[in-house]
Amino acid sequence: MATFNLIIRKIINLDNNIFSYKYDENDNVGGIHKIFFNLLHIIELNKDKTKISFLNETVNNYYFSEKVLEKNEFLNLFHKIQKTYHVLNRFVYLYKVKKSKLIVDIDMQLNKINVGDQNVICIYHIGSKYLFKIDDLLKMIYISLTNCFSFFAEPISIKNPYNNISFGKSILYYIYSYLISSAKIKYIKPEYLDIFFKFKESNFNMTKFVNNYEYILREYSIKNWLNNTTKSVVSNQILHMIDGYNSTLMSNKKKILIDPEFPEEELISIMKPYLYLNLEGNYSFIGKNRSVSKNKLYKKLQEFQKFNPIFGRKIIKFKDIIHKGKTKRVKSHIGFSMKHQKFDMYNIDNFMTNHLAYKYDGNDETYNDGNYDDEEDGYNSEEEHNNNIHNIRYFLGEMRVLNNNRQEREENEQEREEIEEEREEYEDEEEMEREEDQEEDDEREQDDDEEECDSVS
Repeated sequence: MATFNLIIRKIINLDNNIFSYKYDENDNVGGIHKIFFNLLHIIELNKDKTKISFLNETVNNYYFSEKVLEKNEFLNLFHKIQKTYHVLNRFVYLYKVKKSKLIVDIDMQLNKINVGDQNVICIYHIGSKYLFKIDDLLKMIYISLTNCFSFFAEPISIKNPYNNISFGKSILYYIYSYLISSAKIKYIKPEYLDIFFKFKESNFNMTKFVNNYEYILREYSIKNWLNNTTKSVVSNQILHMIDGYNSTLMSNKKKILIDPEFPEEELISIMKPYLYLNLEGNYSFIGKNRSVSKNKLYKKLQEFQKFNPIFGRKIIKFKDIIHKGKTKRVKSHIGFSMKHQKFDMYNIDNFMTNHLAYKYDGNDETYNDGNYDDEEDGYNSEEEHNNNIHNIRYFLGEMRVLNNNRQEREENEQEREEIEEEREEYEDEEEMEREEDQEEDDEREQDDDEEECDSVS
């Protein structure tokens, strides 16, 4: 802050000390103001407090409470010092930007971009210039702010991907200014804009941001988990969800039974929307969303099973072949029943009028069978919040154990099926050998009968 102190000395003329016998009484700055600004000069040198906190303390002190004219004069002098300081800062910044080198001029897809292109922002950071497409930049910000562990929000600082150094707050404000003044946002994903603007509403304060919007971060973390998690994990969670649904039913005819060999990609593609309802029903911080999602999931799975009761079952298809002059029925290939009802999250009835008024959905009552408990909206206390967090962590641990048990069970079933297939193939071979032996015996008997006939004749 040497520059700021130098500006104070020049504008206030601190060298003209009011306590010196050489004091020039023709000085334009009053003596009381020299005293206050001399204190600010000392504070800035020693870095005891910020100049803004000094300003607040000074204008609210007892002396200025009754002398409005002197208070206004003090504020005008402070404003003049600040303006001079910021003008110099701006000049130095523009000079540095002009003389700095452009380090990066490609986007995240390695396409060439230039200064002045639409939705291209130039950021000066640590002595160098970097070009970003605004949608790439917002995507990086979104990934950083929605970072989580087991659905618990753990946002990380927004860093420059080319030097791994965090952006300063001034750069974040610059990005915001560019967005609202120059950017064309119609091609930017709404969730990227939503998270960034909420971060700005929190004055780019990470703690305030999480405290205010943790419930929204939980919703985004669920979606990110579905899109970014490996197929094997998603598949195990789908099977776990189906097992939970089947456990609420007494009759096997109403259960959804998935064959262990059912194609993993097809299972994920079909059941992913149902898994989202399951995750939201278990982990959402919004009580209304939890109850609605649980109820909707149960009804959707009922409709799914009713549409095709044999979904997921193995289908063995046969074909007829001719073997040694005889028609024999053998296995052609193995398929799976994949016919299913299309998943619709929202009802589009009355689409052209549903924007006019809110319609209460009377079907949002929570299904309760001993496994799905009625829940109130939100958390009533910190203790309840902590209990829910503990329950979620316990549930995650249970899921890991169930997944491990399921994998062991599937491996054992697969071994038994392989042994059974080998036994069936062995039996088929024995049956074919017996048929061939029987045919040879029949031919020999026929030849013997013909020889006897010849001898008799």
